[in-house]
Amino acid sequence: MGKAQSGRRSPQAIPSGPGRGVRRRKKLAWEREGEVRPIYTFLLIAFLTAQFGMAQATPDQKPAAPEKEKKSSSSDNAETPGPTAFVQGAGNYFNMGAVATYDFDLGYRFNPHLSVDLGLPLMTTRTAYSVISTKDWRYTTIISAPYIDVRYDTRHNGNNITSILTGAAGFNMVKTYSNGRMTADLFNHIDHPYQISNFPVLFAPFMNLGGGTGTVDQQLMLRPFQMSRPYETLGYLGYGEAGGNFTFFKHYTLGGSAYGLAPAGPQKVYSRIVAPDSLLGGDGHHNRYWDQYFETGGQLFNIYGGGASRIARDNGYSAWLQITRYKNITVDLAFSHSVHYEYGSSYVIIRYNFTGILRNLTTGE
Repeated sequence: MGKAQSGRRSPQAIPSGPGRGVRRRKKLAWEREGEVRPIYTFLLIAFLTAQFGMAQATPDQKPAAPEKEKKSSSSDNAETPGPTAFVQGAGNYFNMGAVATYDFDLGYRFNPHLSVDLGLPLMTTRTAYSVISTKDWRYTTIISAPYIDVRYDTRHNGNNITSILTGAAGFNMVKTYSNGRMTADLFNHIDHPYQISNFPVLFAPFMNLGGGTGTVDQQLMLRPFQMSRPYETLGYLGYGEAGGNFTFFKHYTLGGSAYGLAPAGPQKVYSRIVAPDSLLGGDGHHNRYWDQYFETGGQLFNIYGGGASRIARDNGYSAWLQITRYKNITVDLAFSHSVHYEYGSSYVIIRYNFTGILRNLTTGE
C-alpha cells in the first residue's frame, strides 16, 4: 500500500525545470496546427469544386471575343475615292419675284484632295411682268448653264483650303438661263477652326477670293449671294467675302459675312425676271438694270458689249443657318442684302447626298 502510494505522482509533484517548458511549447504548437488545418481543408475543397464545375461546363461555350471597332465603308465616307452624287433645290424670294434652282450633280473623287463634278441646273422664275393680262405672275422653267467643277481640298497649319475651278456652258441667253457664253470662274476658300473653351462650339473665320469671266452660281460651296441670282453678268469680274461660322454640337452652323463684286472692263447684264419676249419691266431704281431690261450693256453680237463696269458692281452682307442633323440631308436658311442694288433676298436650300446609295449600287459596298 505504501509503495503504491509512493509510486503515484500528483500534478504538484511535476518538476518545474526546463523539460516542462519544452513539453508545453510542443503542446501549444500542436493545438495551433489543429486550428489551421480546417482552413487548408476548406481551401482544398473549394479548389476541387471549382475544377469540377469547369469540367462540367458545356464545351461549346467560348468566351466572347472583344467587339471590333466599326469601320466606316467608303460609301459612308465622301473623302474616299469613288463616285459622288447629290440633288439640290434652292429658292430665292425677294420683293420683285422669285428664282428657284434644281441642280443634279454627278462626280468622282479620285483621292481625299481631288474631285470632279458635272451638273445640270434647272431654273424656275416667278415675275410680276406677265404678258397675259389675266395673270398676276408669270412662271418660266428652262435649263440653266451646264457646268463642270474641278475641286481641290487640303489642310495646312490647321487651315482648311479649297479651290474650285468652274466652267459653265451658256450656249444661248434666250433659250437657257445663261449669259450665252462659256464662263470660267476660280473660287478660293480658306478657314481656320478654333475650339471655344470646353464648350461644344467651334468658331471658324474664313475668307473667299475669286474671279472669272462672269457670275457663276456656286453649287458645291454654297454662298447666299452667289445662289439663284435674279441676273447674270458677262465680263471680267473679281469678288471677295470675309466672315465666320459658329458650329454648335457638330450639326448646327450659324454664320455671317460681307461680300463685294468688283467688275473690270465692259460688262453685260442679263435678267432672269424680265423675259426677252416681253416689253414689261420694273423701274430700274438703285442701279437694278436687270429689273428693267432683259439685257443691259451692248449689242447681242458683242462678246463683252459696251456697258460700263459699274452696271455689274455689287456689295452687301449675308447671314445663314445650316443644319446637318439628319444623315445625307443638309438644310440652309439664309438671308442676303445687297447694299448696291438695295434689295434683300431670303433663301431656302435643301441638299440630299446620294453618294452612299450610288456607291452601294456601283461597287456593292
